[in-house]
Amino acid sequence: MVEQYERELAVGVAAAAYVVNAIEKDEAKYRIKIEGKKQDTISRVGNSDRVSRRYSSKEVTTNTAGETSGRKSRESSKGGGSSAGDQRWKGNYSQTNNALETKADAWQNAELHKLNKRYENMKASIHEWEKEKKVRAKVKMERRKKELEKKIKRSHQVYQLKISRIDDIAGGARAQVDDKRRNEELKIKEKAKQIRATGVVPSTCLCF
Repeated sequence: MVEQYERELAVGVAAAAYVVNAIEKDEAKYRIKIEGKKQDTISRVGNSDRVSRRYSSKEVTTNTAGETSGRKSRESSKGGGSSAGDQRWKGNYSQTNNALETKADAWQNAELHKLNKRYENMKASIHEWEKEKKVRAKVKMERRKKELEKKIKRSHQVYQLKISRIDDIAGGARAQVDDKRRNEELKIKEKAKQIRATGVVPSTCLCF
């Protein structure tokens, strides 16, 4: 019984260790995935920034090369093109960044939801295993308790029988001793009568 309980306990400890190890591995994978997504987002934002700047530079160069008016007109046209290009670049960057942030937030929320659900399922499995093992242990304990009570009852009955037999044997032996003593007392009294009647004391035989 004890060896079986120890084996079951060892299996339970091994199962718990396996679950904890699995949880740690999943957490490590999740952190690596999050870092990868962050790097990808940063890379995409950087690429978008370079594309927007390249587009703005080409636009400014085209506007500058196509002008044939005087110096003041060129400066005015160049300044206007640069300002418009910056505004368009800022607008494109803001829209791209917002879209990426929204996408990253949605992905993160979905992944966190799946992660929490998976770990809740693991905890539920551990709870069910714990509950089942405790119920089985209690059932075995109650069964062993009943068996022990039966053994104690049988042992008490055997004890009572032995005590009764001992009492009978001892009572019979005492009765025999009392009978023997009474018989010897009668013999002594008879001899005493003979001595009173004859005056002769019987000799005691010391033969070996």
